[in-house]
Amino acid sequence: MRVRRGLLFIPGSDERKLAKSRALTPDAFIFDLEDGVAPDRKAEARRNVAALLREERPGLAERTVRVNGLHTPFFAEDLRAIVGARPDALVLPKVEAPEEVAAIEAAVAAAERAAGVPGPGPPLLLFIESARGLAAAAAIAGASCRVEALILGHADLCKDLGVRQARATEGILLHVRCTLVLAARAAGVEAVDTIYETLGDVEGLRTEAEQAAALGFAGKLALHPAQVEPIQAAFTPSPEEVTYARRVVEGFEAARAAGRGVFTLDGRMVDEPFVEVERRLLARARQAGLA
Repeated sequence: MRVRRGLLFIPGSDERKLAKSRALTPDAFIFDLEDGVAPDRKAEARRNVAALLREERPGLAERTVRVNGLHTPFFAEDLRAIVGARPDALVLPKVEAPEEVAAIEAAVAAAERAAGVPGPGPPLLLFIESARGLAAAAAIAGASCRVEALILGHADLCKDLGVRQARATEGILLHVRCTLVLAARAAGVEAVDTIYETLGDVEGLRTEAEQAAALGFAGKLALHPAQVEPIQAAFTPSPEEVTYARRVVEGFEAARAAGRGVFTLDGRMVDEPFVEVERRLLARARQAGLA
């Protein structure tokens, strides 16, 4: 799967931001047709995003599109406009049940046939934004091989829970974040953390992103280009972490060659589960171009 450390929202109806996106370098864009676009500008947003997707790719960033939800009057038209333009992935909001994933897949396949686009279709990144969706998150993540990530949408979830939005680093939102990571990993997919709404608070953003990385999230949503660098830095292994991971893996391989299943490094006993964590860190570093 692609590296998705920072996923930057770009409203599909904002031509200025769409134009500026050509010079930006997040791991992924989410060109938005849903909450970031007023109902009377949906058609305009579809045209803008489809046209941009058909342009020659200016960089390596993944270009995804968040369409409107399955049960909205905009969903089918979004697919008709976007699928033929070949987005790298589709982002679906407010998914609450595995049956919805099957319905989404069928609708995407129909849109592909109508557009003459060969399969397989784009991967799916699914927003979890309600208590019902969170309760079914593992089943949702495992409902299709095309699901590659679950994304936390905390604003709608807080509304559903009847609680005020608070810092994601504590309270019910911390519990929700842990639950989403567990559900995603149980299904073998990635988890993407929610937005940080205070745009000028770089230290707060960095703290929340670093906690997200420690919890097991693969990346985090960004609302503004200035948020991308702190987010992506938080999900990038440091040179010291890469060096230590290499020592662990090399030491374990030497121990295995000598017929031992464990070894000691810096006074700490190391066995296979510990080594596997460091192998994954090295894989993330390679994906980020660091190892």
